[in-house]
Amino acid sequence: MVRGGASIIYSTFFGATFMGQGGIDSVAVVPTGACRMAVPIGGSCPAGETFGGTIQQASVTIPGSKLKWNDVVFPPGVVVACTTDAPCDAADVDPNLKTPYMVNFNFGVQHSFTPNLSLEVGYVGNHGDNLLSIRDINQCAPNPDGNCVRPFAAQYPYLQYITYISNDSRSNYNSLQATLTKRVSHGLNFTAGYTYGHGLDNGSLNRFGLAPQNSSNLDAEYASSAFDVRHRFTLTAGYSIPGKKGFGQLLEGWKLNSIVNLQSPQPWLVNDFNNDFSTGGSGLGDLQDRWDFFGNPADFKSGGTRSLPYCPGPGASCSVISGVSTIQTFFSPSTSAAMWGQCTAAAPDPNTLSQAGCYVSGKSVLVPPKLGTYGTMGRNIFRDTGFKNVDFSVFKDFKFRDRFGAQFRFEVFNLFNHPIFANPYLTGSGSGVDPSGPNTFGCGCLTPDVASGNSIVGSGSARDIQLGLKLTF
Repeated sequence: MVRGGASIIYSTFFGATFMGQGGIDSVAVVPTGACRMAVPIGGSCPAGETFGGTIQQASVTIPGSKLKWNDVVFPPGVVVACTTDAPCDAADVDPNLKTPYMVNFNFGVQHSFTPNLSLEVGYVGNHGDNLLSIRDINQCAPNPDGNCVRPFAAQYPYLQYITYISNDSRSNYNSLQATLTKRVSHGLNFTAGYTYGHGLDNGSLNRFGLAPQNSSNLDAEYASSAFDVRHRFTLTAGYSIPGKKGFGQLLEGWKLNSIVNLQSPQPWLVNDFNNDFSTGGSGLGDLQDRWDFFGNPADFKSGGTRSLPYCPGPGASCSVISGVSTIQTFFSPSTSAAMWGQCTAAAPDPNTLSQAGCYVSGKSVLVPPKLGTYGTMGRNIFRDTGFKNVDFSVFKDFKFRDRFGAQFRFEVFNLFNHPIFANPYLTGSGSGVDPSGPNTFGCGCLTPDVASGNSIVGSGSARDIQLGLKLTF
């Protein structure tokens, strides 16, 4: 059997996307820049006359009679001024904003080997366009002197960040998917699935996503999606053990079940939220700088309970820190000297290296960029440790006449108690994406269930055992 299909699915807009962003300023965190007296646009508020503060979201009702419908719709007497000394941030939306959409397409072949065994192999892909992107169109130009030159400085000297929402993001996904299905026969049934796929985009999250390193070059952000899983294998199986009547039904009604889930690592990104090397350390940039990476990204695999090896400077010991116990383990002086030598050989700027230190793992190093430049490392080049999990259960059915029954369940989740560590970024732990915080950089530190606030019952927990009884009538 041959099958194929295609569709176009349009998205909808949510107010939260425009009101609150995790990685860039927006309406919810716009400083008021308020002055106690009227100030001409572009002027300066006299010393001691500014309120400062930030706008807090709340519900406010203003009677229609108080609004100036033919002018600015603020009530008369309200004075809010943005000045060069106390600049405001602005959250803006493309006036020609289009509806995001996704084009889906698939083609597959299905073949039955026996009445109970079939195989389906197919191609599944999609392309997303007009997706929402969020960037700062007033981002400081890179410079080594700490002078923040903003693109709209001449036109709007009283504005700092200008968060701009537009349709500049895109995505692509292509995959080969295979499913082997065995229907129940001789007490056995199973479904095995394998997917080989690759997802790419230039921004995986339009809400709570981090701002691009360079807001004027979104194409530089195009890379493996934050949700890219290259290989995924799943198996669900059940086997009804042949029974024998008698002995109070103890030798019949038994069934064994298992679910196996194997998933290759997902990417995690790196963003320096403190140093602001691109604008000479001024702190006026968007604080989304990346560093320079040399070597094999596989050497910087996250996971486990400790940070990646960090070297603070010449003569100092390199170390790793436990994200659980906070215990710091130091390398020997000779090993530390060799690791620091790897950093100095690759670092483009001795000054930024001395300021921020570096990370060394295997033959690969992560070093700060040259002052006044963006980091050269790509987006999402590092991966976590993947996901491997086996669940197992035993069911026992009892029959009491035709209308009544009971089922006892013994279920074990993560049967082998295999440790699973959170992705430093995707699960919300945020524990290891910032190289300026060497205590936890590169550390999963948590299990996925704890990181997502769904302890024990969430995916990725330690071994759990559950007993259950179901009555049917």
